[in-house]
Amino acid sequence: MQKIDWDEMFKYTGDPFVDAGGFVLQELMECYPDADIMTLIMMVTDIYVKLWDAKINTLFLNSKITQPAFKSERKKEEVRRYFESLLDETLSYRIGCCRIMGNNTKLFPVGRDLSVLTGSGTFVNFHHAFQEGIMLSKEAIIRYYFLPLGCELLQGKIAVICSNNPKISEWYARDCCSRVLAEVGQNVSTGVLKSSAHSLGTAVFRYLDSVLARYTEDNGMGDSVALYHLTNFGASPEVQIYTLPFQAFRFYQRTQSSRFRERWNIFVASHYFNSDYKKAKYDDEKNVFCVENKKDNIYIDEEKFKYWRNAIYDKLLKGASILGDIRKWSVHHFFDVDLLNLYLVNLQNMKRETIAKLDEISNYILESTSESGMKKVITTLSGTKSAYVLRRFIIGTIRKYYNEGHDQPLVTVEEYVDYLFPDSSSWMEIRDVLLISIYQKLHERNLHIEVDMDDFDDEQIEYES
Repeated sequence: MQKIDWDEMFKYTGDPFVDAGGFVLQELMECYPDADIMTLIMMVTDIYVKLWDAKINTLFLNSKITQPAFKSERKKEEVRRYFESLLDETLSYRIGCCRIMGNNTKLFPVGRDLSVLTGSGTFVNFHHAFQEGIMLSKEAIIRYYFLPLGCELLQGKIAVICSNNPKISEWYARDCCSRVLAEVGQNVSTGVLKSSAHSLGTAVFRYLDSVLARYTEDNGMGDSVALYHLTNFGASPEVQIYTLPFQAFRFYQRTQSSRFRERWNIFVASHYFNSDYKKAKYDDEKNVFCVENKKDNIYIDEEKFKYWRNAIYDKLLKGASILGDIRKWSVHHFFDVDLLNLYLVNLQNMKRETIAKLDEISNYILESTSESGMKKVITTLSGTKSAYVLRRFIIGTIRKYYNEGHDQPLVTVEEYVDYLFPDSSSWMEIRDVLLISIYQKLHERNLHIEVDMDDFDDEQIEYES
């Protein structure tokens, strides 16, 4: 007799792998409402064994399914026997608290053959009190078994996207399952779903696009997203976790508003890269990449290049600054100042007073400097490689303003210490924001100052104080 706690079967646990498996099970139950749990288990077993040729080693190591000595029918029979015994509770068990679900119930030992990154049952000293494996409820074990349909294969490893918002985690796992079922229906499913993305950053942001399409205006204020990139294969199982915090999530949501979307997407598009098209150049007017050949040019549209690696997405996912990229883009393109301010305040934690003061300084520089003088200003700022040189430049601007006889100072001592060069700020951020502000004002005035940017290092170094 099958004994299942259905509340536990679908409870949100916070474990990305068990939750993904549970969401897959929900999707399957909706697709096949007349099937019982054992029928669904054998249905996915058929997929793993027949269609995927038992290639789930990256998830379940040395399982009945991946055992090379077993033929297909033997593999399925072993799975059937195990889960029927699990459901009937004829396997040996202990009473205690499930390590994942947290409920007090009958627990069964599980190793890497039916779970992810839990250690092998062979090495009992890995587990608490020399137990045979991680002790889980049957509901957790069953949910684990459906995980392969709720994840993707990305750069040779398994990728699972989850969130502090259960709906985002659910949408991801269900979408993966739905796509797998579609491939099964077309008889083209050969393994874990392959991600279209060429990098982790692109995978996360392409998924965010589908999330935002489901959002209403007020959604997403505190949502964050994490990508688990792992392998459970062989002697070196590993996982890397990439987290996009709610500030970055919220910022990206704002970039996709009707006000900012077009300019942001063009800026981001210019940073795509594909090693197969190293000579591809982005045309921001046509929104295509062009590869020039002797015979015919190749044009690659957004539907294809939006899955390439993207430097901006990779940096946002890693929490790295994109100010240097915005500065370089601003030389020849307009970057929305309000969008820049959103980025600075929410992701770089820059004070609004700092932004306002730099805007004031850039205004004065443009109003008081000739076109030939502006070339010297931009050359000096762009070539600044130390906090000392930047401070001397700003002090020189303050001195010039004072010598002109203005009643109020351009920068007070308090503003200089608290807003321009506080201990928590990076001088490179100050330099870049000042340069961006100058470039944007030049664009607004339709002025172009010719400066040979090749004279400066195209460094990609971390911002430091």
